[in-house]
Amino acid sequence: MKPPADGLDAAVAAGVIDAGQAERLRVFLAARDAPPNAPGALNPTDREDVRFVRGFHDVFMSVGLVVLLAGLRLAMSALLPPQALAAGMAAGAAVIWALAEVFARRQRLVLPSIVLAAAFSIYAAMAASLAFDGREFDDPLGTQAPWVIAAALAAAAAFRLRFRLPFSVLLIAACAIGLVLSLLGLHAEALLEQRWRELLLVFGLLVFATAMTYDLRDPERRTLAADNGFWLHLLAAPMIVHALLSFVVAEPANPTSSEAAVAVAILVALALVALVVDRRALLMSGLIYFGAAIGALITRAQFDSATIFALTLVILGGVVVALGAGWRPARRLALAPLPASLRAALPPSS
Repeated sequence: MKPPADGLDAAVAAGVIDAGQAERLRVFLAARDAPPNAPGALNPTDREDVRFVRGFHDVFMSVGLVVLLAGLRLAMSALLPPQALAAGMAAGAAVIWALAEVFARRQRLVLPSIVLAAAFSIYAAMAASLAFDGREFDDPLGTQAPWVIAAALAAAAAFRLRFRLPFSVLLIAACAIGLVLSLLGLHAEALLEQRWRELLLVFGLLVFATAMTYDLRDPERRTLAADNGFWLHLLAAPMIVHALLSFVVAEPANPTSSEAAVAVAILVALALVALVVDRRALLMSGLIYFGAAIGALITRAQFDSATIFALTLVILGGVVVALGAGWRPARRLALAPLPASLRAALPPSS
């Protein structure tokens, strides 16, 4: 018997199942009950599920939490003396943790939990900054930076251990990278300035590899491992794209013809990787560069600026729509040359 939607919501609120499990159960039951060739039906392999909004209630609660926590921060600045601000921020972090016990642990509201996870790390970082020298963090290469980022990292890790929120892995990875970069900036600033592209690429590839370990555990994208992988891909993609293209494009907003051609070639290669691993984040991160490259190539045809902008949007939108509509057959073509053992470990293409 198919449970009603309000029954699933009640089970989530009671902590019997989490929001991700409830959503996957809805998808499973809908797929089971729908006719196999119903018009407009979506095959599960057509989608890259992002489980962070269960309904408008989640959005409503998230907006309320953002307003509440922003107001709390402003009230502290207005009412507390400077020497008490660090303790105030620590108390604010405790309030956020208490809210997370309700919204993240008991009610399993994913989007509000994301807001609380980010806010908890921010409040912890501000408390560490104020405790360090009595002022807020304002110098990413200063002596206080490692301490502030380490506090944010510890907060993100604690949130992850307690609430098992997939978004927390993005916070942990971002803070860990920031900590390493801040230490390099403090003790090896010349190396950071000279090798930032290589460092960014290495970090991006490490995060991508970690994301793939989650994806390979769950090629069917049915468990929270897929959610963990999604957030890590979302972090890795811009680092990889920016690092690769920074090697060949001096000015991303105004590339030369040769730079634009190389950029397009790199983005085509990244599109193939995105198709193979069934993650669209790499493509989304490259859209800005892809648009600039297309615009640069069209410019050589001596069109006026309005025409160039319009043609760039048409081509860029056409590529995105074509890939979105033909994702499954494109994946089949991309997977065909791969060994059968590797194809078996990746999400199915049909």
